[in-house]
Amino acid sequence: MNLTDRDKLTLAKSFTELAIENNLITPCADPVKTANEVTAFFNTIIDTIEGNTDNQ
Repeated sequence: MNLTDRDKLTLAKSFTELAIENNLITPCADPVKTANEVTAFFNTIIDTIEGNTDNQ
């Protein structure tokens, strides 16, 4: 399946929002750490969509 960059971003954003809503990303006392956790999750989704994972 070929997705545009915009589609990839939209998909990753949706997954990340769902993860936050369902407490799959643990909030930290430090908001910077929380932001880093959210960013890592988002980037993992993008990498997986693009096939940039170590487990393939």
